[in-house]
Amino acid sequence: MSFIRQTAPVLPTPAAGTFRQVVESFVLLAVAVLLFRGFAAEGFMISTGSMAPTLLGYHRRVVCPDCGFEFARGASEEASDTEAIARDKYDIGFEEPSDIRCPNCSLTAIPFSTLPRTEGDQLLVHKHAYEFRDPRRWEVIVFRNPAEPREAYVKRVAGLPGEQIEIRGGEVFANGVLCRKPLDVQRAIKVPFARFVNRTSGADTDVQSGWQTAESRSRWSISGKNPAFDGLAGPTQIETEWLTYRHWIRAGGRHSSSVPLARWPVKLSFPEGEYSSIQFAEGRLACVGVLSDLERRTWLARCDDPEFQLAINQLFEQSHLAPLVDESGYNSVDEIGEHTVDEFFTSFTLHQVSGQGRIEIRLRDSTNMFAAVLDFGSRECRLLRNDDPIPVRQCTWKPDLPTDQIQVDFSLFDNQATLAINGAPALEPFPYEAEGEPLPVRMPLQLGAANLSFQVTNLTLARDVYYVSKAEKDAPPVQLGPDEFFVLGDNSPVSVDSRVWAEPAVPRRALIGKPLVVHLPSNSRRLQWNGQNHDVRVPDFSRARVVR
Repeated sequence: MSFIRQTAPVLPTPAAGTFRQVVESFVLLAVAVLLFRGFAAEGFMISTGSMAPTLLGYHRRVVCPDCGFEFARGASEEASDTEAIARDKYDIGFEEPSDIRCPNCSLTAIPFSTLPRTEGDQLLVHKHAYEFRDPRRWEVIVFRNPAEPREAYVKRVAGLPGEQIEIRGGEVFANGVLCRKPLDVQRAIKVPFARFVNRTSGADTDVQSGWQTAESRSRWSISGKNPAFDGLAGPTQIETEWLTYRHWIRAGGRHSSSVPLARWPVKLSFPEGEYSSIQFAEGRLACVGVLSDLERRTWLARCDDPEFQLAINQLFEQSHLAPLVDESGYNSVDEIGEHTVDEFFTSFTLHQVSGQGRIEIRLRDSTNMFAAVLDFGSRECRLLRNDDPIPVRQCTWKPDLPTDQIQVDFSLFDNQATLAINGAPALEPFPYEAEGEPLPVRMPLQLGAANLSFQVTNLTLARDVYYVSKAEKDAPPVQLGPDEFFVLGDNSPVSVDSRVWAEPAVPRRALIGKPLVVHLPSNSRRLQWNGQNHDVRVPDFSRARVVR
């Protein structure tokens, strides 16, 4: 009789087991992704810039060599192939015309074509999102072009079934009512144009900081990387001290500026012709665009009349303060509209707040000024309109704000004042109507403080999308059927959408689904190998995000 002894099983070595587990995990993950994509989701890649900056098509990442502001600039897929061949074969770079302008400091002639090209955002789209409900207003959707079903588009829903949609003054109206964006959509759709940067004018007086303090001995410190305020040192502070953003551009512009001048100097030749930088008529000295420092010094050298010299210096200053327009770093200068904008969004983070004073954030549109006051003495938050001391909104902080770090978002989008603290609404949004004659906005933001000490980081300004009607005048209203949607691209100047299609409505049957996330993000990096330049894709998980 033979006996068989049961022995302990032979276990694989730890290294072999770990390797096998990793391989099996990847295989199972791949199978799960394939099943998920086959039945519940589908991947799409953005190729155009019609939804920028929310979703990016082929683009290049630009870092301004002067102020360090980083922004995406649209790039064509076709041109990049030619550029790559030329770089690799002939070791040269294409220098495009200087149509790249930094939104933050207005520097032009930024090298562009030599930067690596990055592919567009890749979307994971939930294909069954709209089987049991319709898309909501301001949701991003993917749908098939009704005229060419093989083409898939991604746009934002602006009009719902049965509504009459009209674009007027850059806004969307449904059945005559202004459509206002919720805070999460505002954050996704805003177009940044300014960030606090410490800079000095130097020898070139055309280049000046947009951030200024009014007082010569201000308690604001703006000489470092980030602004700081110390209202606790020295005597008790009574008046609020302000840090102001003024939209200073160094050159160009299409705006008009004028200053008073009683008479033209007798001994000075009168400016004539279209090539003259200034014009004089009816007691006003005027120019279009920026009056450069070179032109200013030229006119000052030609005439020593005190009144004329004062007017020239005033015109120099005023012409550099340009109205805000629907400009985007993603588009070329030729694609910049001439529409003035007045709906702004500011965000920043407060650090190490101490004291019992207050912080006041003032935002202006073309007819109103709103102030959000954070009072650390009374632990109150107040929203004031214009010069009225009675708040239109008010609340007590519950729970008390942590003073080590406070994130603040304040906006005036769609004629509505919205304030958020640490990501959550602090007050009920306040809708309002425009009052008085609209004026171009050149100084949209002031940040004031009294009897506090704190630091500020990530101080930025952005604007709302200005929806261009794509017609010489505001386009007539569009009546939607019971199964139709009106869609718009976030990059309004260049987007092809319901504003221009012969059949503007998107039928419900054309819907593909709802984009969930930007996944598998990557950026291009340039490497040299065997004497040649090669653009390679490397993961960039900072671009992975939920689509809002």
